[in-house]
Formats: sequence, structure tokens, C-alpha cells
Amino acid sequence: MAARETGLARTVPLAALVLFGAMTGLGPFSMSVHLPGLPDMADDLRTSQPSIQLTMTACVVGIAMGQLIAGPISDAAGRRRPLLAAMALYAAASAGCALMWSVPALAALRCAQGIFAGFGMTIARAAIRDLAEGQHLVRLFARMAIISGLTPILAPNLGGALLAVTDWRGVFVVLALLGVVLAGASTVSIRESLPPARRVPLRPVATYRTYRTIAGDRSFLTAALIVGLAYGAMFSYVSSSSFVLTDAYGVSKTQFGLLFALNALGFMGGSQVGAALSARFGSLGALARSLPTATFGSVLIMVGAATHLAALVIAALWFTVASIGMCMPVASAEAMRSQSANAGTASGLLGLIQFALGGLVGPIAGAFGSASALPLGATMCVLLCAACVLCARSASGPRSTAATAATARPQ
Repeated sequence: MAARETGLARTVPLAALVLFGAMTGLGPFSMSVHLPGLPDMADDLRTSQPSIQLTMTACVVGIAMGQLIAGPISDAAGRRRPLLAAMALYAAASAGCALMWSVPALAALRCAQGIFAGFGMTIARAAIRDLAEGQHLVRLFARMAIISGLTPILAPNLGGALLAVTDWRGVFVVLALLGVVLAGASTVSIRESLPPARRVPLRPVATYRTYRTIAGDRSFLTAALIVGLAYGAMFSYVSSSSFVLTDAYGVSKTQFGLLFALNALGFMGGSQVGAALSARFGSLGALARSLPTATFGSVLIMVGAATHLAALVIAALWFTVASIGMCMPVASAEAMRSQSANAGTASGLLGLIQFALGGLVGPIAGAFGSASALPLGATMCVLLCAACVLCARSASGPRSTAATAATARPQ
């Protein structure tokens, strides 16, 4: 195993790893970079705020659809050609968004934009799975998290900065240029990772059976659900923290931007701690330590909210986000670990579970208002407790010992 992984490490150059990390964050980046411009979009298109928000929903739906579609296609045609085509089409869809003058047309192109971003996310994970096994796979997922973890720092700040010099259409032009850059850089830096001998013919019935088989794999499904629940907790924080911290605790916009950046850095650092824990204790051992730690952080958020201690709420939010960073790359690698034969299809299903579960349950905290951090902490706590239960059940299952041993071998 060690020899194999040492050889594989040379096949993932830094430029390719940076590109893969950027593509795993492309969907969330595309969703959130234009958020500061939503009011101007509504005015310009002469529509209501709820109507313009449907364009964001269309992007989320597109990301989920794109990941399901991209997996089987990349298993059949390889990783490189579908990836290059998707980045080019992402650029075209983004440019089209800048030219639209009706909400339905804009929503349709936002959906297309999400689909092609979903292709990038799915194929990036699948390509890494093609090239790595065991602990090396965990390390690569953790390193990708450093890049994708920049998304929550860059997206809202870049969107605000762009709106200072252009309008919302200019933001979509920048996204189109980003697609061109990713397509060009991928042409130069990314090589095909799936040889023809390992490809699977694209047949609808066979694809359905493959999805059903993967969904029935207890190890995959448990890890994927843990990813979805952890992402739901993270999404709760992303969608609610700005309102809670400013309304309940008087944090200014400048202060919130700084806190948001520090928390994102905590997530990135946590991903590296999670990889180190996995190297020592195995993937399940790392999850068994990081998930309760994150849950404890969410409890501290509730304690801070109940006692009106703003400093405790802010510190506990950082601690919780960093702890979520410890577990998400490990859980993602664990989900992909046993899926080498159909890595693209497995990556698509993993992405669907993450976005569907996280997107559905994440906004619950916002429904309870922003007068206190208690609903945010409680939502995060429930989601993380559920993830802990799944982890505990997996550790007691018949396959857990072998799986843990496989990922805990010295490298």
C-alpha cells in the first residue's frame, strides 16, 4: 500500500490539485458570489425579491442534477474530456446570464450554470479517487479542502467588491472569465486519470443499477450521510450567522467579514487536523473524535446564547466550524474509498446527498429569526448529533474494523 501510494503521489501535481480544489468549490462560489447584487437584479429586471431568489434556487437544482449526470458520463468517457467541455459550457452559461432580461430565461441559464459547475465538482472528486488509495486519498481530500475552503471568504467579498465597480451583469461576466481560465488551465495541467480499460459503457438501465448498488453500500451511504449532515450544519452557519451576529450581538459588517474569514481559515486548518487524525486512528477513528468535538462546540453556542455571552458565541462558532472541517474531508474520502470501479457515479451520488440534505435542513435555523444564536446552535447540534449516531453505528458494524485498519496502516 505504501509503495503504491508513493507512486500515485507523483501523478497529482500541485497545479492539478489546486484546479481540483477550485472545482469542488465552484458550485458554492457560483451560488453566493452574486448575492450582494440580488436587490439590484430585482430592480433591473422589474421583479420581486422572491422571484429573483428563484434564480439561486435554479442554480442549486442545477448543481444537484449536474452531479448525478456527470458521474456516469465520466465513468464512460473518462474524466478529462467531460471536464473540459463542462468548464467551457459553464463559461458560456455564465456569459448568457449577463445578457438576460427576463427572470425565466435567467433562471434557466442559472440552472445550466449549476449543472456544469456540478460536473466540475463530481469529476474532481472522481479523478482524485482514480489516483489515490487509503490514507493518501484522505490527505488529498484534505488538501483540496484548503482550496475549496477559500470559497466562503472570497465569494461574498469578491461579489461586493465587483459591485463597487460594475453591476450584477458584470459579476456574471467575471464568472464567465473564471470558466475560461479553468478550462484553459485544465487543458494544460490535468491529464486523463481513467484509462479506457476501466471505463464503463453508458447505459441507462446499468446506470440505475449502479446507483442502486452504491446507495445500498452501507459504508458509502453512512459516510455520505455524515457529509450531508455536517454540510447542513455548515450551511446553517453560512446562511444564518450574518443575521444573528449583526442583529443579536451588534457585530458590524466589517467585523463580520473578519470573523467569517477567520472561521473559514479554521475550517481549512481543521481539514489538515482531520487528515492527521485519520493517519493515526483511521477514518472512522478520526470521525469518532471530530464529530463529538463539533457537537460540543454547538452546545457551547447554545450556552453562549442562553447566557447572552457574545464572546462565547463567537468563539464557539469558530470552534464548531473548525471541527466540521476536521470531519468533512475524512468522511468524503471514506465514502469514496470502496468505489474505485464506479468512482464518477459514486462521486455524483455523494454530491447529491451533500447538497440535497445540507440544502434542505441547513436553512431551518433562519426560520426562527435572528434575535438569538440559540436556534442556530440547536440546528447545528441536532445535525451533528445525528452524524455522531451514524458514526457510532458504523463503528459497531461488521465491516468497520477492516475498514478502519485499511485506512490506519502506516504510510
